[in-house]
Amino acid sequence: MLSSRISGPLVFELLCHFQMQYFGIVLCLSAIAIWLKRSRPILLTLFCLALLSAQIIPWYFPPAQSGTPSNYRVISSNLNVANRDATAIIKLTEKEQPDLALFIEVNDSMAKQLETLKTFLPYSSNQLTPYQPGAVLYSKAPLTDFKIRKFDTNNAVNLTARVQIKNRPLAIVAIHPLPPVKKEFFHSRNQLFAAVSDYIQQQQDEPILLIGDFNTTMWSPYYRTLAHETGLKNARKGFGTLPTWPANLSYHLTPKLNILTKLFQIPIDQCLTSPSLNVVKMHTGADVGSDHLPIIVDFLIDQ
Repeated sequence: MLSSRISGPLVFELLCHFQMQYFGIVLCLSAIAIWLKRSRPILLTLFCLALLSAQIIPWYFPPAQSGTPSNYRVISSNLNVANRDATAIIKLTEKEQPDLALFIEVNDSMAKQLETLKTFLPYSSNQLTPYQPGAVLYSKAPLTDFKIRKFDTNNAVNLTARVQIKNRPLAIVAIHPLPPVKKEFFHSRNQLFAAVSDYIQQQQDEPILLIGDFNTTMWSPYYRTLAHETGLKNARKGFGTLPTWPANLSYHLTPKLNILTKLFQIPIDQCLTSPSLNVVKMHTGADVGSDHLPIIVDFLIDQ
């Protein structure tokens, strides 16, 4: 609980992401304490459960638009640079029929295979971002003002663009910061969040879609700062925590522990939107041979 509220050392950051796991552990300890009829452990574990519940339960409250038919769909998927077979992601994209698709960690081989998506997503950013692995956008509607951005970091796997939806403009900001596995990456990711926050706050009143592999969960204090400063809402709200990483059904570098791996999954792929955008559904997609599950978000865009 404290690690998700305090901005501090890297170890705090790494600890904050496992709120669901902490809840499960404390729930088991509480059941043991009740079975043993130990009053103090019972009170302590119930207190901890209350604190952890405040972190988790709000993500399951249904939004006002839940169940409403949608008219715009977005998919975002980190394909993993080691994955060279696009068959699964192409099949999923054809099935889900998104209006906008973001693919991250795209190598040259994957980029060539993804070109087949232009049969129903005819507009794309037409180039991978530099500093491989790259990222690419596909869209049913024309993409304008496309730019590759570093956002004050040394890597350029970040994109901005605009698209017209139902005669309304939508600003797209796609990011993929470095994973915070060491101090340099940790500071780079936080620096990117700060730069993205500044960029979004400088935009005028058009709706914004901030999406990608954030390499952080909703419980990170740095994520909280980004969401607070920009005023964006997480599309997950009301649909559960929806963990996306690690997914190991077919990714060859992940140990095939199946259930055990799922117990440690965390939600690091995010979609944040302006409050004016109505999110009617969000879910994770099927395994695509990556260590990430795709996220799929449905919107109701007013005409």
